[in-house]
Amino acid sequence: MARLIRLSEAIAAMSSLDEALENARRSEVERDSAILRLIYTHEAVWKACQQLLRDKEDLDEPSPNRAIRAARRLGWLTDEEAEAALKIGQDRNLAVHMYRGQIADEIEQRLATHAAVLRRWLHALNDAAGETMPSHSYHLFRQAMIERKQIVCSYEGHRRELCPIILGHSSGEERALTFQFAGESRSGLPPGGEWRCLWLFKVADIQLRDGAWHVGASHKRPQGCVDVVDLDVNPASPYRQGRRL
Repeated sequence: MARLIRLSEAIAAMSSLDEALENARRSEVERDSAILRLIYTHEAVWKACQQLLRDKEDLDEPSPNRAIRAARRLGWLTDEEAEAALKIGQDRNLAVHMYRGQIADEIEQRLATHAAVLRRWLHALNDAAGETMPSHSYHLFRQAMIERKQIVCSYEGHRRELCPIILGHSSGEERALTFQFAGESRSGLPPGGEWRCLWLFKVADIQLRDGAWHVGASHKRPQGCVDVVDLDVNPASPYRQGRRL
């Protein structure tokens, strides 16, 4: 469905903006990159709002400002959030003059506030559509699976080096079956690595890197880690995969 595609694009854009904002001390190039991510995240979120207005309310709003005002009338945005969303559009238009360094610096100071507004708007759209918004960790694991990149992260206080193999949910929580090939664990890591089942809400400090892809020796055997499988790197996956973001 078109609205699910739009929502997925907006969620991915929001994830990239959040990633850019994790670095509080940015170089000029990093600053400009973060502002660019703000611009395309704003575009993706308002387009998702536009599609949802069409599908659920039979409204066709051709501009960001009109979509924001419609969202406010429907209760998807509060008055305060709608006003703040309109200001993001103003900064988007102002960004074409970023060759004037002062303008870029001024927009950078508002990045965190703008991101918070976009995040609340996106949550409201997901609620209106009856969808659950995946976490930033979920998106990074998904990206690693698609691009076949290793993940370095912290889990329960231990540094892990792993490859995510299956991603999905168990008991309503995000979960991943991974193959840990290096790093630490509470029980110790045997030579050659071991399968690990991770709750994503416990994962921190996620970094993606290039490197050999490790899948263990028994991926084709049934797994009991992930109940609802969203993504499986196995081309011959026996699971009916759900969310395709």
